[in-house]
This record gives sequence, C-alpha cells and structure tokens, in this order.
Amino acid sequence: MKTYLSPAQVAQIMGVSRDTVYSLIHRKQLDSYLFGRSRRITQEQIDDCLNRRYKRPIDATKPMRL
Repeated sequence: MKTYLSPAQVAQIMGVSRDTVYSLIHRKQLDSYLFGRSRRITQEQIDDCLNRRYKRPIDATKPMRL
C-alpha cells in the first residue's frame, strides 16, 4: 500500500520550503495526486523528481562552465 505525503511532509524530507514543493508541482517537476483540494505525493514521485533533476552525473575533475 502506498503512503501519501502532504507537501509539508515532502518539504521536510527534501529539506526545502513548502512553497518550493508547490513550485515544483506547478512547474511539472514533481508529480502529485489531487484528492479534492488536497495534494498528496508518494515517495516514488519524490524519487522520480530527484532522479530527473540529477540524472547527469557531476564530474568534479572538470572545471565548471559559467
């Protein structure tokens, strides 16, 4: 059975503000379910968001391009 988390709980897990979670949802970077007027997010959706965001590995041996 899936556990559904509130945006406030997701914010605490991700270490960001609740507003940032809503911003990720509205920019289609974080999927969510809408139950009435209540948003809920699963751990799988959090993982997918982070994997999409950081799928390109960082090579610390190369200088950053500005």
